[in-house]
Amino acid sequence: MTAGFRPNPGHLPSVVADKRVRVRLVNGQTHEWPAKTSRWTITGDPFDIAEFVVL
Repeated sequence: MTAGFRPNPGHLPSVVADKRVRVRLVNGQTHEWPAKTSRWTITGDPFDIAEFVVL
């Protein structure tokens, strides 16, 4: 895990409910977007969120 980032719990974390997040995907890509529009489930896909930080 990278400094400041938290592991994806597999569901929308309550601390990010109405906020923007920076996410690191399993495939290594990093993106910023609204937390509510993200898919938080862990499916084994390379596009799953691996870790996040609240912006």
